[in-house]
Amino acid sequence: MYDCYLTCPRGLERQAQVDLKHFLTSSIIDKGGIKFSADQSTLYNINLHSRIGMHLLVKLFDFSASDENILYKEIYNFSWDKIISPKQTFIIKIKGKSQNFINSNYLTLKIKDAIVDKIKKIKFSRPSINKDNPDVIISVFINNDKITIYRDSSGISLHKRGYRNKIHRAMLNESLAAGLIMLSGWNKLDPFYDLMCGSGTLPIEAALMAHNIAPGLLRENFGFQKWLDYDSKLFSRLKKKAKSNIKINTDIKIYGFDIAFQNIAISLSSIKSINLSSTIKFQKQDINNFIPYEKNGVIIINPPYGERLKQSMDELENLYKSIGDIFKSKCIGFNTYIFTSNLEAAKFIGLKSKIRIPLKNGKLDCRLLHYPIKEGQYK
Repeated sequence: MYDCYLTCPRGLERQAQVDLKHFLTSSIIDKGGIKFSADQSTLYNINLHSRIGMHLLVKLFDFSASDENILYKEIYNFSWDKIISPKQTFIIKIKGKSQNFINSNYLTLKIKDAIVDKIKKIKFSRPSINKDNPDVIISVFINNDKITIYRDSSGISLHKRGYRNKIHRAMLNESLAAGLIMLSGWNKLDPFYDLMCGSGTLPIEAALMAHNIAPGLLRENFGFQKWLDYDSKLFSRLKKKAKSNIKINTDIKIYGFDIAFQNIAISLSSIKSINLSSTIKFQKQDINNFIPYEKNGVIIINPPYGERLKQSMDELENLYKSIGDIFKSKCIGFNTYIFTSNLEAAKFIGLKSKIRIPLKNGKLDCRLLHYPIKEGQYK
């Protein structure tokens, strides 16, 4: 059994649990993730199916160290030859802080030396570091003198599904987008709208959910595929089963609108690569011209915060006011949501939110604001 820690966007730990309820009998919420035990099959399945997780880390060992000599000794004593072969490459990633190890570069060097020295002693050859495309990723979590060593089974973060072939500078993290949809309570049957879809992350993630497409099926590889105990036959069986569970529903209505043609082009390119062109309707449209195709549904908008795209406060105030006006005049019967870090601008929506859910978007403190729009409420 593996001792696992699945990281996720802050605030979505509970949703990460719910997302994996079919694979885990029990798990514990930890800050920024969930912890659980898993066998090899479950480890592979979680990498394949997790919509909210980002890195599935497997604990190797932990210890206490107050100086570099103790650190080197503890790292050296582990059986690294069973984790990394001399022909493989690896990288070390440090997270956390300690007064005992202020220089993170030196700390990384000491850990690297201990690992390669141990492997060389046993195998008479040593692996090398590869910062760009390593075979094995070693994650080191430091909290004062407590040090925990993990091996990353995911490799590249799980939020990188594999459907992106073009990048948008204010792109929403896919794991975060999936979490927002889960928090909205969307039932996968009602119409789903994003009126400022950017590169299309929210509509695409909604479509993957609605059709029960495991997000990991879109990726080319995972970290565990380079592990020395990798079971390729087992993984092939699990992928085959995941593919058999896909249920394409042509009645599902998902819409993405954006004022910028280049954003719509990016969105269309993404869904073409995963054969979802018939599921999602992307259209160039100013939000002020929005008219819903149905009488109810879910709307989630991730408007600019003024952080990356650098709008002025006056521009943001006008935009958020327009959003509120559209909700009140055109979205009766809809459950509408705004995800933003700019709570000052959000005041100009002019509606009282029913729910305010705190979340993190990278380092930004954000809120998911829920505005249920009822018949007769704004006459």
